[in-house]
Amino acid sequence: MTSAKQLSRQQLEHAFQVFNQVSGQLTESYIQLQARIGELNLELAAARSERMRRLGEKERYAHRFAQLLDALPAAVVVLDENDRVEQFNPAANRLFDTIKLGDAWSEIAAKSIVNDQQHDELTLGTGAVVSFTEQTLAPDPGRILLLLDMTETRQLQARAERQQRLGAMGQMAAQLAHQIRTPLSSALLYTTHLSRTDLSAAQREKFSRRSRRTLLQMEQQINDMLAFSRGGQYEPRPVDLNQLLREMLQTLAPMAKERRVELRLSGVPATPAMATGNYSALLGALMNIALNAKQYCAEGGTVSIGLNETGDDWEIVICDDGPGVPEEIAGKIFDPFFTTRNQGTGLGLAVSQAVALGHQGRISVDRAPLGGACFRFVLPKAAADKQYRSTDKLELIGSAA
Repeated sequence: MTSAKQLSRQQLEHAFQVFNQVSGQLTESYIQLQARIGELNLELAAARSERMRRLGEKERYAHRFAQLLDALPAAVVVLDENDRVEQFNPAANRLFDTIKLGDAWSEIAAKSIVNDQQHDELTLGTGAVVSFTEQTLAPDPGRILLLLDMTETRQLQARAERQQRLGAMGQMAAQLAHQIRTPLSSALLYTTHLSRTDLSAAQREKFSRRSRRTLLQMEQQINDMLAFSRGGQYEPRPVDLNQLLREMLQTLAPMAKERRVELRLSGVPATPAMATGNYSALLGALMNIALNAKQYCAEGGTVSIGLNETGDDWEIVICDDGPGVPEEIAGKIFDPFFTTRNQGTGLGLAVSQAVALGHQGRISVDRAPLGGACFRFVLPKAAADKQYRSTDKLELIGSAA
């Protein structure tokens, strides 16, 4: 019996020890839990504070973005996945005065846009011209439209172009008046002499010839001015460059003989060399180059005219043995009104370049094998199956006024 009591007492003492030990561990765990809860509360407060700060920043950004949209001169329209208006700014309301949230963009466009031939530019029913761009809102559905009113800009551009044309016309008129004043005075003087009764037949013929020469010079200057400033449209026709060069040679021959300048025609193929364009305009452009070459040749000089086949093009080459084109002015000789001659209008080569460009060709100058200048007038070959229709027009000379 005594042994049983001793065993029970030992078990109770052991149980109390275990209980005390577990109680201590629980107390320690509770203290640690409280500490951790305190840390989590601090972290949660910090996270909440950071979240509130970020929300505040986002609200400020959203407010600034809304203010920016309101202040933008461009119209902004946001469309949802069904292409209905989800948001727009005051500029959009000014362009489309009936726009409302939920409206279908297709209905707004049908009602307000009268011309959308250019993808990036629209004409509205009010007469306004707007530039147009769009962007998807990916990965979100919908898109955003940006429309900028370009009406005033276009009006300013048109006004500036008009002023530029008027300025060019004034400059051209001044140049023309300056250029024809001297030959006009000479022609008046020669015609005055013709009224004298004491002139012999030979003297009368001399004054008549000189008067005609100066009048033809004036006519050429005026024609150059008109060809450059007015431009024109011509029906595209087949042009045999062989025939054109031979006619040019026949026209040049008397003038070349007068200055004792030799004309050489070389490299012309036996078969027709066909291009597409306007015969008279091409002849005039090439005559300008050839006359320019003749002018710069000394007496007894040589002007060489050739025709080469280069792939899909014909190349007309006009070379002289004159002084050539100085390097410092080589880039200016095709500019309007640029000339190194006292009686030149500075339009002959400019007209030639305009004709070349109008025929989808080009013109260039370099040093000739003879030591002078060598002009290369390049034209595309005529297509074998080209259909020539009277309705097709060829723009030869762009507007320069």
